Amino acid sequence: MAITNNYVPEKINDYNAYLNGTLMIGVTASVEIPEIAMKASEIEGIGINGTLDDPTIGQFESMEQEVVFNTLYSSAVDMLSPNEAVNLTFRAAQQTYDKNGGYAFKGTRVVERGRVKKFKPGKIEKGESMEASVTLELTYIMIEVDGEQLIEIDKLNGVYKRRGVDMLAEIKTLI
Repeated sequence: MAITNNYVPEKINDYNAYLNGTLMIGVTASVEIPEIAMKASEIEGIGINGTLDDPTIGQFESMEQEVVFNTLYSSAVDMLSPNEAVNLTFRAAQQTYDKNGGYAFKGTRVVERGRVKKFKPGKIEKGESMEASVTLELTYIMIEVDGEQLIEIDKLNGVYKRRGVDMLAEIKTLI
């Protein structure tokens, strides 16, 4: 389904989380996708009235993904090996309202790869979730909607694509 003006994006209807292709159980009701921020340096000089933060194309700040679990469960522990990369996939169904009547759904997929940075076992409280969490330092992220790749960043392999277009192509020809 192509993005058109006939659809009004509404919400995530439901989602699942996968570790190395296996459905994870016990993940909390929401996962916040990490912010993607380019590294920047302050520029000032003749012809510039003041200073400005100038992004460095293809260079990105740290990206952290925290996954919170209702309780300590095997999926959380399976992420803790320092000798293996963690491969996460989040699949969601976006609900959109069709202006012609009814609803339509768009698939969203976020693929991430990284390594364990923090583990929080959580709390023990009668009648409450533990809120255990694993935090990853991401080296790779890819976001797609309805099969269209919107962004792909692979820090270790020099990849930065927007809608499938290599944003570093010109730079690569020069170095």
